[in-house]
Amino acid sequence: MKRLVYSLVLLSVFLTSVFPADAAEKEERSWQDETFYYVMTDRFHNGSRENDKEINNNDPLAYQGGDFAGMIDKLDYIKDMGFTSIIISPIFENAEGGYHGYWITDFFKTEPQFGTKEELNELVKQAHDRELKVLVDFPIAQISPSHPWTEEEGKADWFVSKAAKAEEEWLGETAVLNLENREVQEELIRAGEWWIDQVNIDGYYLSQASQAPLSFLQAFSEQVKSRYPDAFLVGEGSEGTDMDAYEESGLDAFMNMALSTSLRSQFKNVNEPSGKADALLTESPDSKQLMSANFLDTNKTARFTKEAVEENMFPGTRWMLGLTYLYTIPGVPVVTYGSEIALNGEEGVDSHGLLSFKEDDELISHIQDIGRLRQDLPALTRGTYEPIYNENGMVVFKREYQDETIIVAINNTDETQQVAIPAEELHRNKELRGLLAGGLVRPQEDQFTIITDRETSEIYALADKTGVNIPFITALAAVYVIFIAFLYIVWKRGRSARSD
Repeated sequence: MKRLVYSLVLLSVFLTSVFPADAAEKEERSWQDETFYYVMTDRFHNGSRENDKEINNNDPLAYQGGDFAGMIDKLDYIKDMGFTSIIISPIFENAEGGYHGYWITDFFKTEPQFGTKEELNELVKQAHDRELKVLVDFPIAQISPSHPWTEEEGKADWFVSKAAKAEEEWLGETAVLNLENREVQEELIRAGEWWIDQVNIDGYYLSQASQAPLSFLQAFSEQVKSRYPDAFLVGEGSEGTDMDAYEESGLDAFMNMALSTSLRSQFKNVNEPSGKADALLTESPDSKQLMSANFLDTNKTARFTKEAVEENMFPGTRWMLGLTYLYTIPGVPVVTYGSEIALNGEEGVDSHGLLSFKEDDELISHIQDIGRLRQDLPALTRGTYEPIYNENGMVVFKREYQDETIIVAINNTDETQQVAIPAEELHRNKELRGLLAGGLVRPQEDQFTIITDRETSEIYALADKTGVNIPFITALAAVYVIFIAFLYIVWKRGRSARSD
């Protein structure tokens, strides 16, 4: 009997492996395949009580207790959502109250409230064990006015200003570094190389990159990459930043502020114009070296949830539609901690809420699904981009890579939408298989007709028609015959046992 059961299991495994879905061959992992999760250390999770000296949970401007140990505890949480890389908020020693990490007083020490260098090293090791890459947020233009450099003799020309109002009002006064000064460049480059060497991080998210002269970014990139060729460098933009100006910076990616502004407007409500984002994507030539880092909000902006709430819209649905778009267009998605529970807040401390880990099951499940598809379908990370339909919130576009064709449909309207795609643009003898909600679209009258319910999305894969599969039906019939025989044998043995 055991042999019979084993044979049934083996045959089932055989049947499920004989008919694989068509897909492009999986290639070696590249940075363009990543999905980034930005963690504000102090507001994430408290894993150690040994560094809780300055905590005051009744004061949102004070430290709340998140640390490197807490991040280690929650690595599986991040991994399970489908993220492949983590960006950690600034790790460096800060002036009192610098929970956000931007009031730096020493680039070569960790902030004691977050933990030790050894704990940071363990965090990176544990992340790498889970195949998660780690970047550190490295502020390059501003430090705390109480940094020792501001008082040291001979360093007056290291600063543009020793007390200037930061671009972000909630950061107050900062000392602005003179990044054209050769000694300043050398010191920051030394710090950048030191942390990669000491804790084996995979690169940097360069805060305030849009405030830095191109010469500094070029020098930083050249020096760091000469020692660590695989290091990944992302530049932070600001309102009005022209990404084209940073093509020769040596950076690998740049936060696309123009696209983010368009997407926040597009997805905050239904029936919003959707042409601007599409125009930005189609205007971007494939020859560009700088990857677009795409986002809906960051640790320095108001939460996207705030705009949805102000429009009296349900934030979870707004996030699901926006993230589907973010995960399937060219570039790499960057998601700020708390987006998975639609965290709300104004720009600044109000948007830096302590993560409660009270999960929004529907939203997290959707993030997991689109994250899995982004990793499984090379067309979504490496493929060409071709718009098919775009009108008042209903968007359909095509991504192609090698022999893989993916169709993405996002209905951000208040009605069910129907979009026809000429069969000749895809393949007359193939079908579209839905990978999120399921469903099948086959060509009729020389066109594929995609029907998408209001405020939903679907990702379709172009595949061979299933049709009538004679070998599969034959094999399935064999399984039924064996199963019936199995039941008969069990019945007969039971009858014999009762007779005895």
